[in-house]
Amino acid sequence: MLAHVKILSLWEIAHYWHDYDPRQSKTHHLPLKVRDTLLVLSMAYSKKLNIRVQQDRAYLLGIVGRAQRFTARHYRHTFKKSIDKKVFGKRFYSNILLTRSQLAQWCIDHNESLPEFWFPDNDKHPYDLTTKNLKEEMSTDGRYKLMLLYDDTKKVDDDSSVKQSCAATVSSNAVKAANAKHAETNAIKARFIEFYVAKGKQYPSRAAASRYFFDSLEKRERLRFSSRETAARTFLEALRKHEKKSKSS
Repeated sequence: MLAHVKILSLWEIAHYWHDYDPRQSKTHHLPLKVRDTLLVLSMAYSKKLNIRVQQDRAYLLGIVGRAQRFTARHYRHTFKKSIDKKVFGKRFYSNILLTRSQLAQWCIDHNESLPEFWFPDNDKHPYDLTTKNLKEEMSTDGRYKLMLLYDDTKKVDDDSSVKQSCAATVSSNAVKAANAKHAETNAIKARFIEFYVAKGKQYPSRAAASRYFFDSLEKRERLRFSSRETAARTFLEALRKHEKKSKSS
């Protein structure tokens, strides 16, 4: 029983719910019941996401804030891709956190029985499901601070208790890891922009310049893209955004 544990990841919840060990499964070898549960929970919790950071490091969120639009886009895209393709990455879902009370609220809202692995007394146990309690549980008695990364839920009324229950949380370390994962790709795109500004007129078209630039990359850099054409599209999109931003400034 895990009744003493207040916070688990979506990956752990989906496995323990069906008596599987979350440490044994891999992204592309998931039991069907686990995969289906991850799909349901993804659809419920992908619309709103918080960042959890230690109180004494909250000032670092200023750094995250500058990249917030990109970071939010990364998490939205990963959730959507997982739902559409029904492929759930172990690393990603191991970093998406829910509290015990949040899962209880979801089960109550959807007339689901409380899973025995986390609720040994099942529905006999009284849970305080107010917004304040949910936030305090995730903040672990004030050790952490929660900040909203994005919210795509429809604000139908002012009753925020249910809306809060549908907000998953990701740690600031996971956000930094997501940013770091894309840092090299962003650096390559920046290099392409510099390359095109300096030498773009030497090529018959932008597409030709982007392909030449891709071919000039080191092998490990080329491996960051699924194909030459994907890389070319990525470079051209980055160039369009750069030019649009330059015109507006």
